[in-house]
Amino acid sequence: MSMIRAATAYVLLMLLLGTVVHGAEPGKELVALGRRCEKRVAELRGLKVIEPIRWELADKDKVRDYLLKTLDEQYAPGEMENEGKALEALGFLPAGTEYKQFMLDLFEEQIGGVYDPKENIFYLAKWIAPHMQETIIAHELTHALQDQHFNLDEFTERIEGNSDAVLARASVIEGEATLVMMMYSLEAMGMEAEMEEIELDGNMMSLMMSLSSTQFPSLAEAPEVIRQTLMFPYVEGMNFVVFGKGLGGFGRIDKIYEDLPRSTEQILHPQKYYLDRDPPAVVSLPGASGLAGEGWDMIYEETLGEFMTRHLLGELDDQEEQNIAAAGWDGDHVWVFEKDGQLAWVQLSVWDSQKDAVEFAGAFAKAVPAKAPGFVAQPVGQQPRMSWKDEGKGMILVERRGRQVLIVFQLSSAAARRIVKAAWQG
Repeated sequence: MSMIRAATAYVLLMLLLGTVVHGAEPGKELVALGRRCEKRVAELRGLKVIEPIRWELADKDKVRDYLLKTLDEQYAPGEMENEGKALEALGFLPAGTEYKQFMLDLFEEQIGGVYDPKENIFYLAKWIAPHMQETIIAHELTHALQDQHFNLDEFTERIEGNSDAVLARASVIEGEATLVMMMYSLEAMGMEAEMEEIELDGNMMSLMMSLSSTQFPSLAEAPEVIRQTLMFPYVEGMNFVVFGKGLGGFGRIDKIYEDLPRSTEQILHPQKYYLDRDPPAVVSLPGASGLAGEGWDMIYEETLGEFMTRHLLGELDDQEEQNIAAAGWDGDHVWVFEKDGQLAWVQLSVWDSQKDAVEFAGAFAKAVPAKAPGFVAQPVGQQPRMSWKDEGKGMILVERRGRQVLIVFQLSSAAARRIVKAAWQG
């Protein structure tokens, strides 16, 4: 590991770990620190402060109220509960997780300073010593500048049915703020670095998650997919922004806000955004809500994207195998159903090439025994199709046609036939 890479990893860890170091209430000292940081952050980012930053000291109750308010604004009643059920159905959360409370505890545990783009207020954490907040302040000040110049309200809303696009947008916003924070902190350490040297790879991401988990009990207990999703906008987002900055400085980054990335594929492979644009395909399933059969309700639908499709293969032992199998993603959509407490789902995905589709279908089939114990593999027919059955839980079907892959998970054979017909006719 080069010295630059080690330093950048350290700085990001300070962002993650600094929020657990407590001291006496800082009061005016903290506001004064924020104002001192403001000028230098603006210079580093190359954006002027259009209007004075509004500062407010916040205790933990205030932060919790802010988090609750944000969740209530983003979700209609019952939506977040259904999202939790969907994550459970896909194998991302343990059965019975109280999803809203779980996520609230997770966010509250880690949050330090926070900039609210709706109220245009920078909330400073009054329970954290000032000397531990400087990097956090630099990060959040970048958000304030982004808001003043690009209006973050337009980019931070939940997009119902497409969290992949939301995660891609968050990666621009958080990746840029993390990069500016890195520049600010390296300068404070007396170091100069070419920005293209600032890169965090998968091994470093795993190391930081491991170290941060020792400080945050809720994070330590969270499933791997949740922990990686929380880290994604900071780590992969920063790499995405660094790539763009190398093409044209921060002026190139400014242009992103006029033409935001639309998928995590573009974040993971920046050339697919900056150089050889690869927009995601739109995937649909005609009549999806009624295909599962009588008594089944469609409770959720979502675009997973390349990043979450990797985690759909989480039962595979080799993460590199997951990454390779998910590469070549071109679009997908998932529909989740519930009946009498039983959960089932369907995914239709499209891939860049037939080879990519074959790789994904094969990788998912390899993961089925661990994903669904008790399901028995059925004889392979002439169609490019694999299936498994459990008399009490229905069937699992993986079928490929050309560049598309259809997965039916734990529905009846009759439902699977309806879904196959609708998918290929559609």
